[in-house]
Amino acid sequence: MLDTTVTIDCVRVVLWGARRRGVDAVPLLAGAGVPPSLLDAEGARVPADRFAVLVRAVCVALDDEFLGLADDAVRPGTFAMMCRTAIHCPDLGAALRRAGSFYALFPGAPRGWLSRDPAEPEARWEFSVHMPPRSGPFIELCLLGITLRLASWAIGRRLRPSLVELAHSRAAAVADHRFVLGERIRYERARPALVIGAADLAAPIVRDEHDLRSLLTGSPAGLLAGLRPAVATSERVRHILDRDIAGGVPAAHEVAARLNMSPQTLRRHLRAEGVSFREIRDRVLRDAAVSALADGGWSVAEVAEHLGFSEASAFQRAFKRWAGTTPGAYRSARCSPPPCAGGARGEHRATAAEHVEAPTLTRPPA
Repeated sequence: MLDTTVTIDCVRVVLWGARRRGVDAVPLLAGAGVPPSLLDAEGARVPADRFAVLVRAVCVALDDEFLGLADDAVRPGTFAMMCRTAIHCPDLGAALRRAGSFYALFPGAPRGWLSRDPAEPEARWEFSVHMPPRSGPFIELCLLGITLRLASWAIGRRLRPSLVELAHSRAAAVADHRFVLGERIRYERARPALVIGAADLAAPIVRDEHDLRSLLTGSPAGLLAGLRPAVATSERVRHILDRDIAGGVPAAHEVAARLNMSPQTLRRHLRAEGVSFREIRDRVLRDAAVSALADGGWSVAEVAEHLGFSEASAFQRAFKRWAGTTPGAYRSARCSPPPCAGGARGEHRATAAEHVEAPTLTRPPA
């Protein structure tokens, strides 16, 4: 389960902007249901929904989407209008360029631009913004985190930059940096930036105005409070296989089509997460087989048929490969679900999808 809390460091920075403008923080905290005593508790966290309420309250109180962190205010509604101008672009690269051009019209807004060396396969999405020392790490987290979340939403899959660059030092990082931005981070760079591959920049925008209306509800506060990575591709694959397991799992190209990507792109994303389609499929089949065999109401032949095997002998060979024993021997021993073949190495490569409840076969009505 993903964490749905926000570090108290982020709360302090949001209130710093309010205090800077002379706004009393206590009523803002009370309205959001955040006890003021938490501000002095190191390592404390607050629920993301309460943080979103606090951010919206500060935004309204200051009439500033940038929460009083810059010298000039960014009027509420600026972010929504930027999204409406960028959503009609053909691909992610064009959308980023349009977003940068849009924000350049507003004095208090961060400056963002896409730079690319024609000889290089990647481009840099960079920000230039005044960052007070105490709030710099939080501002970088917001700018890059919201960019990643919005871009991932726009192209219908998780955007994974090849590198993230931050201007502050590693020691100054707030607790959520690696969780939101990933592990490939370089500190003390000239300015915050995302390094994005050419294939990702060419990814088509798959969302429309109708989708955008739902996303913008409560934004940008809602996006800011929900800075969590999009669901991993491996987990999305597992959910599809779990749902459609009766009668045989879908092939890789069928799953790719449901995820609006090519089979090659699906393989690339799974490889980046340290798992293959076959490994996920085997885990789903293994878990469903174990569940059915432990239930006792299924014969081995019935389990094989409902899992899509052409004959019981093929299922028995596959089960022995997964579990190291035959279905009959497993049922007799009533052992706990065994690990997939591959031992510790296979378990190490498992993703968050492993924590999904095991699929259950349902016997069709007679």
